[in-house]
Amino acid sequence: MAHLLGHRGCMESLRADLRDLQAAISDIFSRAGAVRFRSWKFPNQVSCDLDMRELLERYDYTESDPEFNQHSHVVLLELVIDR
Repeated sequence: MAHLLGHRGCMESLRADLRDLQAAISDIFSRAGAVRFRSWKFPNQVSCDLDMRELLERYDYTESDPEFNQHSHVVLLELVIDR
């Protein structure tokens, strides 16, 4: 499994899952209101205030830097937990 860390296909799938998850959360927030708890990944911010679009852009796959891709993959997994 470690050989998949930073793999383009895995990261694209994870990014799609995060977008879907964020859309579901936004739908619930629109009906019930936001739940204001500190972010697990970014404890200096409130989880519902995280800019997921910006985070998904920042931690995107790059062809030239496998080490950054592995780091980004871990961050994306942590964002699933944070959501």
